[in-house]
Order: sequence, then C-alpha cells, then structure tokens
Amino acid sequence: MKTLAMKSPKGHIPTRTCISCGAKRNKMDLIRLRLGAHGIVVRDDRGKGPGRGAYVCPNKSCCDSLRKGYQLNRAFKRGGTIGIHPDLQTV
Repeated sequence: MKTLAMKSPKGHIPTRTCISCGAKRNKMDLIRLRLGAHGIVVRDDRGKGPGRGAYVCPNKSCCDSLRKGYQLNRAFKRGGTIGIHPDLQTV
C-alpha cells in the first residue's frame, strides 16, 4: 500500500542566492538583475525578462558591493566591465 505524502500548504517556494553576500532567500525577497540590450545590468521587476538572471538583496550594502567586485562578471559569465543602470544605484 502506498503512503500519501502530505503537501505543504503553500506549495513550492523558490529560493535564490544573493550574488553579493551569498544569503539564500525567498525569490520574491530579492531583486532580479539581467543584462539589457547594450550589456548594461538592469532591474527585472517582473522576473520574466529574457536571458540569464542574477539576484541581489534589496539593501544598499549588497548593491554597492556589486560595483567593487567581480560578482556581476561571474554571474553573467562575461569578461570586461559591466555597466549598471542608474535605477539600480538608488536602492
């Protein structure tokens, strides 16, 4: 006789990792980033934009550290300098 597994009342909650601090959080608690048409990182508020996405915490320290390190290069698998759209800098 098969036993039925009990489902969680909320269903599956996807988790993602912040590319800056490495914290694992609910997908909806993070900001999704993607590369825009000209190779500039933009916010993807709908979370449905084309291409590879990366997630970052919505606090100033995580967003500021993106400008100093190579997290964006690693996340988007690109070399060289990656520009950041100004709307991300005001988080």
